Amino acid sequence: MSQPQEFLPQLDKKEIRVNVTDNTKRVMYLIKEFLLNNDYVNLISGTGGAPISVRAAESLVRLGYVHYEIIKTDTVLNKKERRKTKLLIKLRKDQNFKALYDENEEIRKRTQEIMKSG
Repeated sequence: MSQPQEFLPQLDKKEIRVNVTDNTKRVMYLIKEFLLNNDYVNLISGTGGAPISVRAAESLVRLGYVHYEIIKTDTVLNKKERRKTKLLIKLRKDQNFKALYDENEEIRKRTQEIMKSG
């Protein structure tokens, strides 16, 4: 008797797809910008993008911007009997997200001014 298959939950369009060519800091930036207007975000990645998704998510959790809501993997066999894996990380915005975001933006602006004048 086989076990019933379990798939990733149905997703809405509050997602960011992470590829192997993406940069962790850029993904962190995209997540923060996305969360300015949304309560949560789904990070979707394949095998190559998974390490980048995990690094970006873990960094934002440690910094206090977000918390994990779902971490789930799925493996699908395609027609050529090759496995295709997916990683879903659902991050929800923390209460102090806006304060941390504003503080970081102020520091970034001051740094840019110093770089321009020096």
